[in-house]
Amino acid sequence: MMTLRERLQWYLNAEQKILMQQSIETAEGEKLTFASLATVRREIERLQRLISRESQGGRCSMIRRNYLE
Repeated sequence: MMTLRERLQWYLNAEQKILMQQSIETAEGEKLTFASLATVRREIERLQRLISRESQGGRCSMIRRNYLE
């Protein structure tokens, strides 16, 4: 299972490739394209919030989201 930081890095890399007009394929075989950019950015923001809370010592409830991985 990937850590939050590893997941964040995956999404940051995906965002960069999408912006360079490359498609990304998820573990489930779904292709992410420019049309998926807003979803990728929302997930980046969510992961950044979770990491921030975690680093501040706050309790972090784990919600498993598999729709892009």
